[in-house]
Amino acid sequence: MAHHNLSGSFKTNKRRHVDSITSDEEETSTEIADSWPRFIVIASADGNPLKLNPFAISKGIQSACGEVTNVTRLRSGSILVECARRQQSVNLLGLQQFVNTQVVVSVHRTLNSSRGIVRDRARCLSDMAEEEIAAELKHQGVTAVKRFSRKSEDGKFIPTNTYLFTFCLAKIPNSIKAGYFNIGVEVYVPNPLRCYKCQQFGHGAKTCTRKARCFRCSGIHEGSECTDDVKCANCDGEHVASSKSCPVFVSESQILKLKHTQNISYSAAKQLVQLPSKSPANITYSAAISSLRRQFSKLLQPLHPARL
Repeated sequence: MAHHNLSGSFKTNKRRHVDSITSDEEETSTEIADSWPRFIVIASADGNPLKLNPFAISKGIQSACGEVTNVTRLRSGSILVECARRQQSVNLLGLQQFVNTQVVVSVHRTLNSSRGIVRDRARCLSDMAEEEIAAELKHQGVTAVKRFSRKSEDGKFIPTNTYLFTFCLAKIPNSIKAGYFNIGVEVYVPNPLRCYKCQQFGHGAKTCTRKARCFRCSGIHEGSECTDDVKCANCDGEHVASSKSCPVFVSESQILKLKHTQNISYSAAKQLVQLPSKSPANITYSAAISSLRRQFSKLLQPLHPARL
């Protein structure tokens, strides 16, 4: 009798496990079937900023597709439209003229997708090329795969079993199914972007309009041959601007982690993290970093909806 109960319990647990896998697969399939580009960019065909007033833009979008979720003007002068329905996206992508202006309409490069970390501990993907993996998992929303590598002591690059997956979904799935193997997907948190020209965070050198600053001494000059005393351009600390111990780097890392793990905007995450000011001489950098980490550990507690 005991053997019968154990067998029944095993069958029940196995059935629940299969039901759970099936449920996850159905949820992912539904997300993929419902995936469409929600963020659309309307740019001038001649490459110049769109010179349209907000009322003309509003009327043009209303005429093309009706009421949308949000409209924003980008730094480039183009218009970013967040669609509420699939048909709105289709209508906008078919436009060649907008408010008597020749335009090029495209899908936003990053906002319509998500990226996640996949750790292939069973090594079931290790013998496959990145393109082959992406092709096999296309029906699960995977559009690109990048395998990470590490540098060995002799300078050679060795492929690891960790991958960066790009999905055609606004939110990453909990897992992907590679044949008979279920592999979990973790949130990908990128490193802070630092400008190699002005040394500040949040943009790249190609779009930087500020004066060049030395990464070594923070002076207004190129830093390739600088021999001056070390001084951080972001916090005045005694380290180079690229140091990962810099309190500004630590706070930027915390903002990005909060943004991606809590699925909130950068500005909302930034409001929850107290940015470091220029540290007084009597406060050590290790103390500043420790304070930031304690602050961040509190922020990672479940957030109240009202705070978002």
